[in-house]
Amino acid sequence: MSMPTDHPLPPYQLAAGKLRKQIQEGKLKPGDRLPSSRELRAELGIANATVHSALRVLREEGLVYSVPNRGTYVSDPSTDITGEFKIDYNPPAWYSAAKERAASGDELAPSPVTEALTQTLEQLRQMAAEITALKQHVATLEGKVHQLEQKDAR
Repeated sequence: MSMPTDHPLPPYQLAAGKLRKQIQEGKLKPGDRLPSSRELRAELGIANATVHSALRVLREEGLVYSVPNRGTYVSDPSTDITGEFKIDYNPPAWYSAAKERAASGDELAPSPVTEALTQTLEQLRQMAAEITALKQHVATLEGKVHQLEQKDAR
């Protein structure tokens, strides 16, 4: 699976595309370990920095995750990019209506359990947003490090 030399896309994007296709076709399944950087370098005929850039792209897309000193693995699609279970709970419609009526003094407040769950959900959503922002910042910093490494290699 060597890389074409006359393609308009950069080699790291081509490499990411080939790995992405293997994941999408099920050749690499959730939890599978990707080949090592050395193996990918040999298989694709690309430089080590190119392999790392391709893996960075796939990490940013949430398709893979890396474990230091262990390798890179295919992500489980039932989890989001933070690696945590997706937050898909929305309070029932009656809860919002009861809360509005309680605020106006017309009715008792919603149950304490529902109130606690809703507050916890909001905190989780805020933390997920903060994690996403941090991951974007880390990806930006990784890109800058990659650029510096390429300059040093010249």
